[in-house]
Amino acid sequence: MVAMSLRSAIRPHLDPTEMAAAARSVGNAEAIAFRVGGDAVTYRVTGEAIKAVDGTGGAATVVVLSRPAWEDLVAQLRTFINLFLSEDLSFERGGFEHLAAWDPALRFLHGGIPVYDPARADFGGRDPEASFTLDASDDELRAQLTTMGYLHVRGVFMREEMDEVNAEVDRLAALARPGDDQSWWVTDDVGNEVLCRLLYTSMRSEVMARLDDDPRITRLGRLTDPRLRVAPDRMEGSPVLLKAPGQTTGLSNIPWHQDCGMGGHGIICPSVAIGIQITGSSAATGNLKVVPGSHGQTLHYQWERRVEGVPVVAIDTEPGDVTAHIQDVMHASPRPVGEGGRRTLYVTFLPPQLWDHVGPGEAFNDLVRNRQQQVASLQ
Repeated sequence: MVAMSLRSAIRPHLDPTEMAAAARSVGNAEAIAFRVGGDAVTYRVTGEAIKAVDGTGGAATVVVLSRPAWEDLVAQLRTFINLFLSEDLSFERGGFEHLAAWDPALRFLHGGIPVYDPARADFGGRDPEASFTLDASDDELRAQLTTMGYLHVRGVFMREEMDEVNAEVDRLAALARPGDDQSWWVTDDVGNEVLCRLLYTSMRSEVMARLDDDPRITRLGRLTDPRLRVAPDRMEGSPVLLKAPGQTTGLSNIPWHQDCGMGGHGIICPSVAIGIQITGSSAATGNLKVVPGSHGQTLHYQWERRVEGVPVVAIDTEPGDVTAHIQDVMHASPRPVGEGGRRTLYVTFLPPQLWDHVGPGEAFNDLVRNRQQQVASLQ
């Protein structure tokens, strides 16, 4: 493979308007280069375009990758954060922040995924803060979900149903232990380990398994594509998020991200995650925040420090409500400002091609779960 083949990683026939947006997204960042074996390529902004040239001359940062790692990056199988955390990416010069600044533009060049720009958001007259009930038609629910990238449906489950699920969460939580590969843990401000997520719950609980197949959930999970289906034995199955109060170290409070942030965009997107609100949520308990209309696009790592005018919606829920989000919508699960304690069960509907690439017990989040301290340091 010669240097020309590295340059050919840029997709042909990219839209000039989107190319200009990608070039603007780089801002004032200097040129960046990639060294792959004996070959090298440099990307630099030229006017309203991004050009690739052989070698590393003039690049402020040089990223070093093996050929398989480069191919994974170009194919959107593994993101730069995935490669960085797994130590499959290093720097000959420069560093992480410079690569992060270039990431949205690189994903456009390699994968054709446009860079998010709030000025281009078109909600078609819809209200980003609207909520619905199951009495709404599929067409109405689908229109809201595909426009915003998320959906809030009230009163899907009775309070008594959520009480049963909550008791089952208590049972599974009592069995959880750090390092059991069925849970995530964080450290609180006095050094205690605190449970923050249960994994593969429907494989260990009849109560949770019924929710995987509940027709109310199936209806919402397949609004965008009737082929989507639940994977109870991979991609963490149907996990339960438990929001720990106070200051914690680890990944209880997940910053702005897309669920394909570790990789697999072409495999898992556009999946739909259904959040069953066991306890309800608010800012006090750490509710879901979303950037409406950001799905199908890329945003900068730590975009909130770089991009102005981005709308943000915080979704308050009651027990029995359901949220749905397309997995590459930009969203966050911030630290509770009060007592914490939110519990949400996620049932995710995934495209058929996932089963060709991800086996039982495997998930892109395995990398995050096993390196929580390193991930937290990137925040």
